[in-house]
Amino acid sequence: MTASVSSTVTRPTQQHKQSTLRAVLISLLVVLSGYYVWVLYKAITPNVSLAYKAYYIKNQTLYWQPKQPNLTLAIPSNLNVTDKIPNLSRAGWSFDTDNKMRELTQQGGLYFTLASTPTTNVKIKFTLAKTQSQLKPLTFTFNHHQGMLQAQGNTLVAQLPQQQFFPTAQQLQTFIVTTPIPLQVTTISLTPMNVDTLLLPHNTGHFNQKIGNIK
Repeated sequence: MTASVSSTVTRPTQQHKQSTLRAVLISLLVVLSGYYVWVLYKAITPNVSLAYKAYYIKNQTLYWQPKQPNLTLAIPSNLNVTDKIPNLSRAGWSFDTDNKMRELTQQGGLYFTLASTPTTNVKIKFTLAKTQSQLKPLTFTFNHHQGMLQAQGNTLVAQLPQQQFFPTAQQLQTFIVTTPIPLQVTTISLTPMNVDTLLLPHNTGHFNQKIGNIK
């Protein structure tokens, strides 16, 4: 009788310990899973500047410039591309400069933010080191907009529609031009303009492309 009672008492005790251990293991698993999800989230969305993310994480920009953490440009702006401008894309542009110009091949352009959304369309102009004969209009993408850069002497000019600019200062504006021949660029300018000042053919639409590590 005594052995039977002891066995009956021991069995519930063992079951209780097993249930407790199972609960502890499940709780530990949940905590560890939550921790690794948090670590993964921090890795995907690091708390760093736009310039740091564009240069070190996404490999989008050609130069690192800590003094311009948001890659902000003003409008108007006149950029001397022989300088180490942090806004230049890593794709397309030559790292070194020559004879006061920087070469652009295949696909490349600019990444930048604006302190405020433009109140008018913006004229973008690429000035070349010399006039290139038989230079045809070049296609470009600006955010989700597609258009053409028109050759005018030693410049390439286009109009960026006001409504195509992203509205917040924390979104990178992306301008990428496609060129079949190398361009010897000296400066790039962005200036405000009236809508009717420059009537160039363009169309609006979504354009999916990947340029190096540019998404």
